[in-house]
Amino acid sequence: MSDARDGAGRFPRVFHVAILLEVLERLAFYGAYVNLAVYLSDTVGLSDVENGVLLGWFAAARAWLPVATGALSDRIGFRRSLLASFALYIVAYGALVAFPFRVGAWCSVLGMAFAGAFLKPVIPAAVRRYSPKGRESLGFSAFYASVNAGSVIGKTGAKIVRTAVSLRMSLFNSVLASVLALVLTALLFFEPGDREGDTEVAGAAGDKAEKPGFLESLGAAAKNPRFVIFLLLVSGYYLLIEQFYQTFPVYIRRQLGEGAPREYITLINPAAIALLQIPMGWLTKRTPPILAMTVGILVGSASMLLMGSLPTLAGACGSFFVFAIAEMIYSPRYYEYVSSFAPKGREGLYMGLALMPFGLGGLVGGVLSGRLIARYLPKDGVLQPLHVWGTYAAIGVVCAVCLGAFGVVTAVASRRASSSVR
Repeated sequence: MSDARDGAGRFPRVFHVAILLEVLERLAFYGAYVNLAVYLSDTVGLSDVENGVLLGWFAAARAWLPVATGALSDRIGFRRSLLASFALYIVAYGALVAFPFRVGAWCSVLGMAFAGAFLKPVIPAAVRRYSPKGRESLGFSAFYASVNAGSVIGKTGAKIVRTAVSLRMSLFNSVLASVLALVLTALLFFEPGDREGDTEVAGAAGDKAEKPGFLESLGAAAKNPRFVIFLLLVSGYYLLIEQFYQTFPVYIRRQLGEGAPREYITLINPAAIALLQIPMGWLTKRTPPILAMTVGILVGSASMLLMGSLPTLAGACGSFFVFAIAEMIYSPRYYEYVSSFAPKGREGLYMGLALMPFGLGGLVGGVLSGRLIARYLPKDGVLQPLHVWGTYAAIGVVCAVCLGAFGVVTAVASRRASSSVR
């Protein structure tokens, strides 16, 4: 039987359902995350340092847990993983609202990470598995667009409810979105073999060949030095991107006051991506992946520097727009590059491994953020935003230089290997 990805070049129904679920999950996630640092500080009462530590471990957990859950999803099936994810999300978001104190916050936030671990590898793996042959780039572009669509809707909803009711009640948006996603998964998300007589797609998910164990698959990935070094190097980029959630909510509130429309400012990034991703993708499609990612990180560093150099509403808006350009250059090529390492049947594991840099960058960034905020953005005292954002910019430049060097070394090694074969 032919692979479903060859069938008339059309994206199957399971692909479209996966994209819809990604929109809902991102709606819930960003609707909570956009104000999480402020909620933990003001409502829960965590100190700046503890706030940063919790957000750092949150980033690490939601990135590192998918290594195991990604491999598990390859075995139990994507549908069961999604059902587990949304059920856990409902509990975690609900608990965050119901128990606004230290222990409740730690359990709820880490519960959100655990819930996300069952979903994060599955959607990009489904995109790779069910994109028609030769249309994988389009599939990942649709995936990235869905991430940003969910972000726009979630942050807008959070702003509306926070203004009309309260910050705490805005978290109910995330509960409702997760409930809807759970229902849609149960009713609509079916892969080949999930139900008898479903022949819409076949091939990848219908392959019953014995799959290697988790440790064997993980060991094989760990023995690829190019893959491991690459993941370590790009962690700096994710340290930068996490600062829009770990540092920015506290920074903008202390710099410009409670009246600053922080949710709307954060909408600039996903809105710009939604409008400009296709033309940017066309402009950069012939750029080698490593070069594109290096340029993206440098642009991201410029965004950090702009935020610190111009501590005004205009500076914040400009920073989010510049970082949107960085993401449009970097992100689609990242998922495409990582997916090229994934053997058939192990897509979930490799998409889980693709999240490792998020965790490392987020953990280091969270710990660093808490300390920089406490020292340079105190609740009472002189604010020095350039010291904070300039530090992030310098980290980004170092990351870009290292990744560029990695690209040169691997390109030379590939040419030498090709020459020796001849």
